[in-house]
Amino acid sequence: MARRGNRGVLLVVPSLILIFMFLVFPFFYSLYYSVHQTYFFTVGRFSGLSNFIEVLGNLENIKSLGRTLVLTFSSAAITLVLGILLALWVNKKTGITALVIQSIGLIPWVTSMVVGALLWRWIFIGDLGLFNYIVVLLGGTPISLLSNAKNAMMSLIYVVSWRTIGYAMVLLLAGLKAIPEELYEASEIDGATKLQSLTYITLPLLRTSLLVTAIVLTLSNFNNMTVPMVLTGGGPGRSTNVISMELYRQAFVYYDFGIASAMSSLVFFFNTALVLLYVRLVKWSV
Repeated sequence: MARRGNRGVLLVVPSLILIFMFLVFPFFYSLYYSVHQTYFFTVGRFSGLSNFIEVLGNLENIKSLGRTLVLTFSSAAITLVLGILLALWVNKKTGITALVIQSIGLIPWVTSMVVGALLWRWIFIGDLGLFNYIVVLLGGTPISLLSNAKNAMMSLIYVVSWRTIGYAMVLLLAGLKAIPEELYEASEIDGATKLQSLTYITLPLLRTSLLVTAIVLTLSNFNNMTVPMVLTGGGPGRSTNVISMELYRQAFVYYDFGIASAMSSLVFFFNTALVLLYVRLVKWSV
């Protein structure tokens, strides 16, 4: 038995080494950078919490965080609502129909974010985009989707939601399939309406799937830099500049790795806080 146990440990060791090399070590090295004046891998004097204070005291960082939260929770809410509606609809389908719908729904998720964002940029951009071409063709007036601050944020929320709806549908559909059919049959015998079955059977038993989906969507949206960068570039002005783009600029445009590391550490702790908040909201014990 001891020999078999040792063999199991040896099988796990390579994975642990990779986790340490690519997750644990970079995280703590980033923390080391964050408390030093670091420019392009040149570590200067110890600065304590000054980098964190500078990050939190920068008004643009606070505004970027606010935009990030708007994007994150708006997209997550839209995706969850539409995802569960689609999952309920697909759950009634059988055979090849359900399989085709799920496959089509997953296409935006598996498509490269750069490709998807470029496609929507081509659709939305100026008077030359497909959207305004159709609007003019129908006799309407072109709409500034990417050059207007409010419309640009709405377009960004739409594209991020478009990408994740199919993924949410599949996750929630798996949760629906796990609910015993006998519960619905018993509720029907007791005279429960479809709305009551949804409220008292489906949603409570779907809590785990909803939590997992909400966490995945929140973390994905909060840390998404690709779609905002490609679709709007943070513009017009800085109206769609999110925290991940600001972090990228500090690290790879200004090469201020100390500030960038402090920002990344704060983003990590913020992500952790969001996950814990979700867990507490559904009254799970951590």
